[in-house]
Amino acid sequence: MTYSRLQKFEEKRQEKKIVGAIAGIIAIFLFLLIFGLKILTGFSILVDNIRGGSKKTTTTTTEQLILPPELDPLPIATNSATIVITGKGTAGLTAVLNINELDTKDVKVEGDGSFKFTSVPLTEGQNSFSAKLTDDKKNVSAASEVLTITYKKSKPTLDITAPSDGAHISGEQNTVTITGKTEDGNTVTVNGRMVVMRNDGSFSSDFSLGEGDTTLAIIATDAAGNQTKVERKVSYSK
Repeated sequence: MTYSRLQKFEEKRQEKKIVGAIAGIIAIFLFLLIFGLKILTGFSILVDNIRGGSKKTTTTTTEQLILPPELDPLPIATNSATIVITGKGTAGLTAVLNINELDTKDVKVEGDGSFKFTSVPLTEGQNSFSAKLTDDKKNVSAASEVLTITYKKSKPTLDITAPSDGAHISGEQNTVTITGKTEDGNTVTVNGRMVVMRNDGSFSSDFSLGEGDTTLAIIATDAAGNQTKVERKVSYSK
């Protein structure tokens, strides 16, 4: 009888423990359900606020989109030691010119979007140019298209094989044939008339003569504008 009472008492005590444990779990679940989202939200805001201090510095230095400038076309070659480079970009920004992969000059972009680099120095041979735009916050655009120009100050070669200087032509045929050679890509004129060139730079052209003496001015011109002039004096009589 005594054992039975003790057993019942123990069973009731165990039941109370189980009920208490279940009630505690339910209470914790309800607490998390009600307050957990608020706690997580508050923690997230706190983390964002902590990170915000470091972001303020990076925000001021973040690059903003600046469209690259456009450079106006350049001639293929020149015999001048300096050139003028012009282009277009966003008004109020600064245009920076890159010469042979080095940033060397900068100018302000005018209100109409134009800019000009004057007295840009050239080195003999091929020179390359590009430009970028920058603002007062040191944001920089991508580079423009790269343009090239060749600076050549030496004169072209011009070898005249015919006629010889002082040649005399007589008879019904009052023409003289001028033959010679220069570098490929050059142009040749005879007394201002253009001569047809071959691919290797050689040429042959007939020229009509008047009675008496004629001076033939043969001029070779390269892409840079350099010229070499050779004169031949010939005479014609019937």
